[in-house]
Amino acid sequence: MRPRLLSIASALALVMSGSVLALMPASPASAHCGGHGHHPDLYGGGGISWGEGTYIRAYPHRDCQSHGQGYPGQGIDVHCATLTGDLWFYVRNTTTGINGWSRRDALRFSQTVTIADCSNAAAAHRVA
Repeated sequence: MRPRLLSIASALALVMSGSVLALMPASPASAHCGGHGHHPDLYGGGGISWGEGTYIRAYPHRDCQSHGQGYPGQGIDVHCATLTGDLWFYVRNTTTGINGWSRRDALRFSQTVTIADCSNAAAAHRVA
């Protein structure tokens, strides 16, 4: 009888732990590492280049997956910007073909730029 009770108790513990896991919210990274798919090419003014090893991320958050990096001397095509706590730019590395999101402080600016917001072209982000 005792082994049977232990088996039942073990099975019950597994079922309960599975129920608890199912009720836990998604991790913070997975909660915001989605969406932001709209990225029209709204900028062609130049004055922006890669910093040293600028991360190109899947979504505009520091903990989202990196697709690669951009380096000084590689070409850059900036499309638009969005604000998610930090200012992020949707970019494409024209040398490698990798595209995604890079944070403002990881890029270099040789002039003041005004870049349209990715989801609202009437709104703009000015960077000096």
